[in-house]
Amino acid sequence: MSCLTEEKTEANAAEMRALDLPEGVPPLHSLYMYIAGSCNLACRHCWIEPDFSPDQSKGKFLRPEWAKKAVVEAKPLGLQSVKLTGGEPLFHPQFREIVSAIAQEGVDIIIETNGTLIDDDLAGFLRDAGRVRFISVSVDGAKVETHEALRGVAGSFDKAVSGIQTLVKAGFRPQLICTLHRNNIGEIAEVIALAEGVGCSSVKFNHIQRTGRGSRMHEEKHGLSVGEIIRTYQRLESEFVPRARVKVFFDIPIAFYSIRKIINGNPGRCNVLNLLGVLSGGELSLCGVGVLVPELIYGHLSSDNLKEVWKEAPGLKELRRLIPAELEGICGRCLFKDTCLGQCVANNYYAAKILNFPYYFCRLADEKGLFPSSRRK
Repeated sequence: MSCLTEEKTEANAAEMRALDLPEGVPPLHSLYMYIAGSCNLACRHCWIEPDFSPDQSKGKFLRPEWAKKAVVEAKPLGLQSVKLTGGEPLFHPQFREIVSAIAQEGVDIIIETNGTLIDDDLAGFLRDAGRVRFISVSVDGAKVETHEALRGVAGSFDKAVSGIQTLVKAGFRPQLICTLHRNNIGEIAEVIALAEGVGCSSVKFNHIQRTGRGSRMHEEKHGLSVGEIIRTYQRLESEFVPRARVKVFFDIPIAFYSIRKIINGNPGRCNVLNLLGVLSGGELSLCGVGVLVPELIYGHLSSDNLKEVWKEAPGLKELRRLIPAELEGICGRCLFKDTCLGQCVANNYYAAKILNFPYYFCRLADEKGLFPSSRRK
């Protein structure tokens, strides 16, 4: 065990003692609240398939009292932040009530949005709430036609860009998130320039996940291959990152990081052992994947105490037993498995109904001889 790992283990143990958590039960740092099971856009790549519902009265939304209950019951477990996502979280008719309730509990708020519903009044409200620490806005290309071909609604590009500009005017520095696929891979430089021009603090490039609607995009050959993703990341690191005026991130497993990225730290991983999902119907889940995989739902806010679910749910106990100690395949042989945790357990389970199944990207890279030999145990 390295000194760094020993220090991290001791820090975790001290935090667990301070929170009076049983042995083997980690702190709950984050709630991912999928407060809207509906969306005002019809994105072709969405990984959890929310309903397309321009009419709010027909949408699926988390009850505000359940959102507050989740936060109150999670705070004694070490809660630090709540991420509001969806669907489209700003589409929730009681969005402000939920934000205010979380802020009143002194918990930080992160928001993932498509940006189309942001105006001056809402941006001012988010600023004045006092606990909104990070906002990301999805823009999937530098051109109207590129973005809207993926998002499915005319006018969504201009509204998203305007939403970012409105947030910047209110004092935020949002992150622009772009999902790469075969039809926008040539717009990377232009997307970075767009992020710089509208006042973003950073831009993050994702690739299409193989869950939900994203699976169909891969079947239709719109997704990028593992080799293409690796080459795109390497080009980004060598060509775009050195001269970008904003921070640039790329969704790729830590084992493929450049030396510069590893040295600089901040892997930006999903810390699946310290988070819990709250679905729009009040279900407590691994994360949003519970919408697609009911067996990854562990309880319900209408009838269960979140603290007891976090401590006692059999599915969470199994997750802690398997991750990262029993990761299979290349993930089990990777030097970064204790940090990476299998990259995306939700994706892995969706693919094989096994929590400790290797991440598809690393598995395919290994099969094709593309997995870095220096990153194996």
